[in-house]
Amino acid sequence: MAIIRIVETDVYCDICGEWITGWRSKETGVSKEWAKTFAREKGCTAGKRIVCKKCRIEKRMKTCSIQKKIGTAGRDADGTCMGFGNGASDEPIEKCKRCIANTSYQWE
Repeated sequence: MAIIRIVETDVYCDICGEWITGWRSKETGVSKEWAKTFAREKGCTAGKRIVCKKCRIEKRMKTCSIQKKIGTAGRDADGTCMGFGNGASDEPIEKCKRCIANTSYQWE
C-alpha cells in the first residue's frame, strides 16, 4: 500500500478573511515564510498579520492627514481615492500620487 502526502496551503487576510492565494503540493509543504512571499507578490503586507490590498487601502484612507484637514476626496468605482488636485489642474498633488490608496498609484 502506497501512502501519498498532499499538503494544501491557503493564505487569507487576517482583517476581512478574504482568500489571497493557495496551492497544493505533493510530499512537501511550504513554510510560512514562502507563503508570506507569495502573499506580498499579490500586494499584501505580511508581518505578524497578513493584510490584503483592499484592507490596506481602506486603512490608509482612514488615516489620511490630507482628508482630515480638507475633507473627503472623491472615490473611483473600485473604491480607491481620487486624491486632491492642485489649484490650477486636475492632477493630484504629489503626496496623493505616492499614496497606495490613490487611483494612479503604480503597484509594480
